Amino acid sequence: MSMKPQSTPAPNYNGAVPNRIFMAWSSPQRTATLRTALMIAIIALCVRIFGALVLGEGAAFGPDGTGAQAAVFLGGHPYPLHIQMLKLFGADARALSMFCGSLNCVLLWHWGRRVGLGGAGGWLAATLPLSVFPGVLAAGDAPALTVLLLGVLMSTYGGFWPVLGGVTAALSVAVKPIALPALVLLVVHPMSLVGAAGGLLAMRQFIQPLWAPMAHGGILGSWWVSTGGLPPISWANWLGDGLSRLSGTALWGLIALVPLAALLGLMKAESKRLRLAALGPLIAAIVVAALFGDRLELRYLSAAFVVSLPFFGPLIKDSKMLFALTILGIWPTSAVLTQLAVERTSRDPQATVAAFPTVNWPQVNTTVLFDACSTDGATHLRNLAYQLAEMAPKGSTIITEARADGREGELFWPLQVLRPDLKVAVQ
Repeated sequence: MSMKPQSTPAPNYNGAVPNRIFMAWSSPQRTATLRTALMIAIIALCVRIFGALVLGEGAAFGPDGTGAQAAVFLGGHPYPLHIQMLKLFGADARALSMFCGSLNCVLLWHWGRRVGLGGAGGWLAATLPLSVFPGVLAAGDAPALTVLLLGVLMSTYGGFWPVLGGVTAALSVAVKPIALPALVLLVVHPMSLVGAAGGLLAMRQFIQPLWAPMAHGGILGSWWVSTGGLPPISWANWLGDGLSRLSGTALWGLIALVPLAALLGLMKAESKRLRLAALGPLIAAIVVAALFGDRLELRYLSAAFVVSLPFFGPLIKDSKMLFALTILGIWPTSAVLTQLAVERTSRDPQATVAAFPTVNWPQVNTTVLFDACSTDGATHLRNLAYQLAEMAPKGSTIITEARADGREGELFWPLQVLRPDLKVAVQ
């Protein structure tokens, strides 16, 4: 429905105009909306605070957490927008993730309501493991999804907002490209895809491993991991392998919800664009699984999983049922976090990990998760960096053994922040 432009009312010194504005902002419907959004944010944040407490304190726990925090002071990080966001949180990568992970639930809830799906997606995202887990890591996963979901939400407004929303969503690659699968939600407003395409073209250096892969450059050089660093010869077989890989993911990730959400969207969505968007998360998940093959981590599927959740909205309309499912989501999330905490206690003994009761089902391969987020004795390496910063002679060279995925950085990055005069080397 179009609205005719209205002239700005003249100032009323008796307070009529201000009162009218106040009444609009304090209407019962708006108050209820704000109350619900705040409730989702509080629940989501409490779950993530609980997750942080379970995993404990010590060296930064997450992919590239120590390196990103050091880059706040040293510069040189490949994803500069993540570093700018970290500066707002005092270089605390986990605090940024907790805030953004909670905000993502509100953004998802609001987007679902804007497009007619309802707010179930935001509620479910508050507690389900593939939404919570990135929100308790020292990583760029949750902040990248925040930028993208903000753009997706902007695209639901009129005028120039869809194009601007698409550009904003594309900007997420400057935080971390892991959120790219969530771009599928822009299909609902096609003009936003124009903005996203323009934004990705302008920031193509951040997705170079996709369009200009280095065959022997590892994951940082190529995302075509399953096909030896280069695009596949047979695309049909490649996608089939991705689907097979997706079907074999660990139970705790609840990836089975993604095809179910696609089916529900096809059956119950009210518009063709929404039905098309419902297929998007499933297709995105298959592509991600096909890209990474046996190097696939469930964390890589988080963005596709999270943006599939709003499509449960038309099915879950009863508020009591929705709240019950939200609370139920804490169970698999607790299994992931408590089992991972046991692994961290064993392999990083200087970390301070509280003794929470362990939820043993569903079973989690915590070795893989720990290796992606930390290294043996990571907190010892950080404490050693503090000691060397106080004791090492000026200009001396610190040598240590190389670790998988550059994890010797747990020693080197804090040391370089504290003592720029020291040299570091691996053997």
